Amino acid sequence: MSNPKEIKRRILSIESVIKTTEAMKMISIVKLRKAKKFLIKGKIYLDSIETILFDLLLFTENKEKFEKNPFFSEKGRIKLFIVFTSDRGLCGSFNSSIFSKINHLFQKKGYLHNECLFFPIGKKGFDFLCKKKYNMYNQNWIDNNLSHTKIQFLVSEFIFGFLKEKFSSIYLIYNHLKKSSFQEVVIEKFLPITIQDFRKKTLGFSYILEPSQKEILNFIIPKFLNAKLLKIFWKSTTAEHTCRMISMHKATENASDMKHDLILNYNKERQTTITKEILEIISGLESLNKKKE
Repeated sequence: MSNPKEIKRRILSIESVIKTTEAMKMISIVKLRKAKKFLIKGKIYLDSIETILFDLLLFTENKEKFEKNPFFSEKGRIKLFIVFTSDRGLCGSFNSSIFSKINHLFQKKGYLHNECLFFPIGKKGFDFLCKKKYNMYNQNWIDNNLSHTKIQFLVSEFIFGFLKEKFSSIYLIYNHLKKSSFQEVVIEKFLPITIQDFRKKTLGFSYILEPSQKEILNFIIPKFLNAKLLKIFWKSTTAEHTCRMISMHKATENASDMKHDLILNYNKERQTTITKEILEIISGLESLNKKKE
């Protein structure tokens, strides 16, 4: 039998854990609501740019022009993978599923280490890539709290490297929340751009392009890539906070179950102690009565 004092100490410790996990769950709920709002706005903005860009490509007289555009062609052999992970743990399988996907790339797809570069966004991804000794394009980890200014800077850096043929293609690896509690790891091509990237939406306008189609495309394509990376970032953030909220909810439930079991054990031990003391008192009284007789 355990000591009642030890059981009581464990109960107090678990109560502290419950308060912590419940607080983390509430923080994740607040952050999740904020991320969903930004994700909805990002989707609306990206859909608008996609429609305009698809119209420009669809109604151009000479479709071979955009095929020769450097944003639409793939050269070289180095692939860059941008990996979205979290800075902290306690978010279930959010990070581990991405790490499994990266290992799958080399084991099943037959990619060579010298043909792949990784750009981690999030400390957990950076630690994983360093541990596995994968080639990284950026040796300093970037936190996953990206602002619009940081995203513009990153996109301009990726575009510069792609146009200078440092990379043949750029891919995004992130967690996508398919349902409220189910997520999947997605590998999505970022560059080069293909016509299949656009939804089949069109405004039906015939544009007059000034000063030229090339200059307009070179202006609007970075805007499109900024919006796309921003949407993917908020998708990943939404999935992260959802996983953390679910993990903390389950942790709170498990801790509550442990507390309930400990309370039962404490009451049993307390009842056993009381019964033992009563029996000792009764036996003592009986021995006194026998001596008087």
